[in-house]
Amino acid sequence: MDELDLLKQDWKRQEKNLPRLKAEEIYTMMHKKSTSIVKWIFIISIAEFVFWLGIESLSFFETGHNLTQDMGLGTFYRISLVVNYTMIVIFIALFFRNYKKISTDDSVKGLMRNIIITRKTVKAYVWFNIVFFTISFMVTGYITIDKFTGSEPIKVKLLSLGFLFIVFLVFLLLIVGFYRLLYGILTRRLYKNYKVLKKIDRND
Repeated sequence: MDELDLLKQDWKRQEKNLPRLKAEEIYTMMHKKSTSIVKWIFIISIAEFVFWLGIESLSFFETGHNLTQDMGLGTFYRISLVVNYTMIVIFIALFFRNYKKISTDDSVKGLMRNIIITRKTVKAYVWFNIVFFTISFMVTGYITIDKFTGSEPIKVKLLSLGFLFIVFLVFLLLIVGFYRLLYGILTRRLYKNYKVLKKIDRND
């Protein structure tokens, strides 16, 4: 075999290795990016928890506590508080678990699977907050209106309920916009990583 044939064979071997090296480099990059994104989701969820905890702590002052009791919302408030923070702690734990799983992934399929799980967890978290806000707002608003318009004509009650519904829609749009902006950006980036990994997986 002459020198030219040896060079050709050597070149073919290098060509065969090039795509694999490129795929491994892309996987490493996607792994690093995905880990960073899930880490930020975990950090933001904790920051959000601390923020709402700070807001809720204001109600523990005597004025806020008395107002809640006077409105007949004491029992509902206590139950909703327990449900809300229990669920938030559960979701934070799930976010942390997702972060640990993604950070230790060593395969394309494993990383893809955990990206999908993380996206589903974030969506479930967002939906929980929206549903919880809707129920809390409506119950609190209705009891408050009923308290203040107990002896008023039905027209006044209907107008009050209509105003309550408008206020509810405004707050709901703000909350949905907030979650779409905050968590939506991160989950969209995760999905982009997923699509890149899917191409690698198909080429393997």
